[in-house]
Amino acid sequence: MGGVLNEITPKGPKPLGFFSKKLTPTQAKYSAYDRELLAAYSAIQYFRHMLEARPFALYVDHKPLTYAFKQNSDKCSPRRLRQLDFISQFTTDIRYVPGKENVVADSLSRVCEIQFSSLADLKLWESSQNSDSELKGILEGKIKFSRDLVKVQMSDSEISLYCNVNSESNRFYVPGELRRKIFDNLHNMSHPGIRATKAP
Repeated sequence: MGGVLNEITPKGPKPLGFFSKKLTPTQAKYSAYDRELLAAYSAIQYFRHMLEARPFALYVDHKPLTYAFKQNSDKCSPRRLRQLDFISQFTTDIRYVPGKENVVADSLSRVCEIQFSSLADLKLWESSQNSDSELKGILEGKIKFSRDLVKVQMSDSEISLYCNVNSESNRFYVPGELRRKIFDNLHNMSHPGIRATKAP
């Protein structure tokens, strides 16, 4: 989940801070409504020191959440009631913004899914892997590597790339010529901190 605290200026929104956090396995099973409510609740908790005693609007890209304070409280779970009660101490002004216009918050909530313009080009990855001398040394056994690399065919494509398949999701082998480019693209984003950036 992710959020951004913006100050509205004559030149448009000016970001004052960013928030992102990975859902726990239990939270990931919540309904879309409950995940969105949790994100709003968590973001307000995170920015609490900047929001207290200041009027503000909460923008969400899940339209049903805009009716949160109009619904019958008898239908709410204790967790929802607790979160709504906390949010109401700061604002009851919840507004809808379409997901395509909610770029920053959406990006922060999908850090692990980000694709980078030319770096999303599978042909670029394939040619870079094919010409990478380090990868060649690993495959020939001349260079020790702690992971097993297997060539995996990409979905909806004839291209196959070397990946480490020992984790939950396939992890591409990153050729030397692309490493700096990927690092720069990630680092120039509002990343969630050094530990989260370095985490496997």
